[in-house]
Amino acid sequence: MDATLIAGPVSATRLVPHHSSETEMIAHLVSAVVQAGLDVDPAWIVNCYVGLKSRPLTILAGPQCSAQELLVATLTRMLAHDAWRNQMMLGHAWWAEGTGNAALFTEAQERLNSSKILALIEQASLPENSNHLYIGWLKRIGPAELAGFFSELAFQLQHKRLMRLPSFHLTEAIAWPPNFSLIGTIDTLPVGWSDGHLLSETMIIPWPPGEVRPPASRRPVAPIIPAAEQLFLCSSIRTEEAAFDKLHRLHGWRPQRMWPLVVVEDQLRRHQAMLPDCALGEAMIYVANAWSLDGEGLFDPLPARNLTIALDFAITQSLLLPAGEAIRDSAALRTRLAGVLSGQFPRSAAFLWTVQHAQAEEATEHGQTPRTRPVAVDERPRHRPFRL
Repeated sequence: MDATLIAGPVSATRLVPHHSSETEMIAHLVSAVVQAGLDVDPAWIVNCYVGLKSRPLTILAGPQCSAQELLVATLTRMLAHDAWRNQMMLGHAWWAEGTGNAALFTEAQERLNSSKILALIEQASLPENSNHLYIGWLKRIGPAELAGFFSELAFQLQHKRLMRLPSFHLTEAIAWPPNFSLIGTIDTLPVGWSDGHLLSETMIIPWPPGEVRPPASRRPVAPIIPAAEQLFLCSSIRTEEAAFDKLHRLHGWRPQRMWPLVVVEDQLRRHQAMLPDCALGEAMIYVANAWSLDGEGLFDPLPARNLTIALDFAITQSLLLPAGEAIRDSAALRTRLAGVLSGQFPRSAAFLWTVQHAQAEEATEHGQTPRTRPVAVDERPRHRPFRL
């Protein structure tokens, strides 16, 4: 079956055959994002997809010009290409600054977003829509939206019922449908995300700085894959039990290969890092989602390589990011973590460097000399890094 080009209002759309597998779908996604002009390591694109599979809430946090919004736009269109199932909303009323009525307009924006999200939840909850994916995307949220639309909703999700949204309360509790995902993009990345409720249900992705090149064509091709929703919904795992079951069914799987997660968590807890109780379990869920239903690696076709990349992202996002404050304040902890991560997990090691750099800048701004010598992530480790 040949691909068919369908003209759209913004870009051309390529219809991909029904028999596409999840790995083929990922290849189409990476190709479309690169063609649109995003210059970033493809593993970060796959990471966003795997993170979306792993939690009902997702936040991409990074510099304003890092083009995470380009990725979200491409990914959400691929998974839910019908406009009424894929809603992009302005997260915060930045446009209202300087109008003289910023508070009024911000409240109106919040009410509009709450109404749209509630409508998406209601539609996703209908039995006839269970095979369709619904996505809400809050673009450029601020602290108020982070608290109201993510921390508050995460708290309610822990109790499996939704009773309120920003600006209004529901008359009856409703369940959060498994086929609905809420995404937010934010322009800043605090060193420590210590909100346990937020972290229990939210995948926070520290998006790296990236350049946006001119697109490969004047009308970039956006993929539409008819089976994308079913592939995503059927392969999405969000419980520890399902994650363990999937991992143990993988060919050649050995439980000891997850040992780096255990060691990093142990080091963080020994240094009194404020990790949520579910941190290790959420990391396991992420790793399990890095494989397709057929046992194919989404990051890399080689199982060992796919596991290494998945562990790297899981360590960064589920363990290091929530413990950012403890890592920033303890040179001894940074040294121990660098010994485990250097040479094996480059993205986790880079996050350590980022936190260390933030600590040094903060000390300089206050006219202080750092009390300890910064630990470089490429230093020779004190003990041998783990090999899978």
